[in-house]
Amino acid sequence: MKKCIIAISSINHAIRAEKYLSSNNFKVRIVKLQPNTTKKGCAYGLEISCKDVISAVSFLNNAGIPYSEIVR
Repeated sequence: MKKCIIAISSINHAIRAEKYLSSNNFKVRIVKLQPNTTKKGCAYGLEISCKDVISAVSFLNNAGIPYSEIVR
């Protein structure tokens, strides 16, 4: 199964997003990113199955949890 990363700027937002998505039956885990992984240099990301990423982003948007980009 291919994994994607939802890049998030802060650990606080990453923890909040991970808890929220997990409570909605998504399998996610927080990962530390290298600064050059994203355009904005985000430090953290949520690793998730690429097949679930669109739904997960929709959940994050509805909850008002910010993210910067999707890394495939």
